[in-house]
Amino acid sequence: MQLIVDEGHLGQSEEAWKRSERLANLAPLAPIRARRVLIVAPHPDDEVFGAGGLIQHLLSEGIPLEVVAVTDGEGSHPGSTAISTVDLASTRVRESLEALRRLGWREPLITRLHLPDSNVRGYRQQLQETLRLKLRPGDLCIAPWRFDGHPDHDVCGEASLHASRSAGVQILSYLVWTWHWADPNSTDLPWRLSRRFELSRRARAKKRWATSAFASQIQAIGPDAADAAILPAPLLRRFWRPFEVFIDEAQAP
Repeated sequence: MQLIVDEGHLGQSEEAWKRSERLANLAPLAPIRARRVLIVAPHPDDEVFGAGGLIQHLLSEGIPLEVVAVTDGEGSHPGSTAISTVDLASTRVRESLEALRRLGWREPLITRLHLPDSNVRGYRQQLQETLRLKLRPGDLCIAPWRFDGHPDHDVCGEASLHASRSAGVQILSYLVWTWHWADPNSTDLPWRLSRRFELSRRARAKKRWATSAFASQIQAIGPDAADAAILPAPLLRRFWRPFEVFIDEAQAP
């Protein structure tokens, strides 16, 4: 599967997802009991789009959080002449910090691995070992789903699952690009393992405010086609729902 995202390829509409009975009838996410939560982010924004509501909840519960930022997101606009990869990486790191603060995390704890954007696959063993060494009994790992559709997301999900199982800790997977390519009425998602986490009106508003911090991704950074927004407005609506979905990998084969 090749992931294509632009104004001509907007994927499944949010209206189609709203009509999905499978999505509407998901079992609720069980209360989280964790000593600490490790959140794996392939790029600086994925953790907010996929789990921004749950992050707010964990903060309110006083559970210590740490983000493992796998890449700096420098590869989001590979053909752009409007900004260098170095400047884009710096921009995305700043945006990520601001977004997490908007969620209510005053001093985000972030470990940056600086792996190459769009080539995390070549560093899978290194990533998996890093995560394994970080995880301790009683922790919870939150990571992208290993079939999310973007190569970096998929390998981060694979490495996180293997590291979590090796360390004997629970793992939940969040979805970002799945909403783009999956069919709301098919078996593209493991519905039996999927759980729904409801967001309050306040949490939903804060998450929407946080997503607006990613200007380099939701707005064009220059005049050329290579500078176009990575997440056009119709795609953003997927992340403004009154709920988030997580896959309970503990039940996965």
